[in-house]
Amino acid sequence: MKISAAADLLTAIDFNYAAPDAATLARMREQSVPCALLRADGLLPENSYHRAGRKGCAEPMLAREFVARRLREAAARLAPGYGLQLFDAYRSRETQADLFQMVLADVGAAHPDWDAAAVERQARMFAAHPDDTARFAVLPHNSGGAIDLAICRLDTGEMCDFGTGFDAAEPASRSDFFEAEPDPVHGFSSERWLRVRHNRRVLFNLLKQAGFSNYREEWWHYDLGDCLWAQAVGRDWIYPSMEAEAAALLKHA
Repeated sequence: MKISAAADLLTAIDFNYAAPDAATLARMREQSVPCALLRADGLLPENSYHRAGRKGCAEPMLAREFVARRLREAAARLAPGYGLQLFDAYRSRETQADLFQMVLADVGAAHPDWDAAAVERQARMFAAHPDDTARFAVLPHNSGGAIDLAICRLDTGEMCDFGTGFDAAEPASRSDFFEAEPDPVHGFSSERWLRVRHNRRVLFNLLKQAGFSNYREEWWHYDLGDCLWAQAVGRDWIYPSMEAEAAALLKHA
């Protein structure tokens, strides 16, 4: 399934980002309270880890208010019948630890000939270690500023073809993997290769124009206001951990 889109969403993936202006930064701070991501305005919250029974993952999905607003604005630019399928947003430290162990096990199973250090290095590319303070000032998902998502059909919930599934710990998950010329050695026909490239460009440019940055190793992961976003745009990060605020909101939900 190839996504219909305006020409400005079809340009090649470019990881250079413009820094936000002072007014935008002020709104990001003002609209920082946690809020629920609801099925409305082109959003389809899947809450994948809650459905899978991962530890510490609650219903509903939460994000910063500014992030939710920008997601709704981005979804409104899609062709009729399409929306944003949201896999994950705010994530507790307990969930982060559980997911890291899951990815660690998946990588180890996929590469039984690797030693433990190599397996952990690969796992850390696809899941943050909850105690990795050297790399993350605040865990991206724990800040409420990170989102995992794809474009889907709103009537069926069918995800458009992005080449891999969500959370696939493999080289083809790198956002710009399909920017190269089609190569049958990777197991994709030229037709599918170009379709995936098209779809990834639409998602990338849609979110980039909404102010998000992308984590290069994962086509589905975008950031706004967290430490990964700050590195990408050359600004200080805005959102600290949302753990206490999220717990209070969920307690009274």
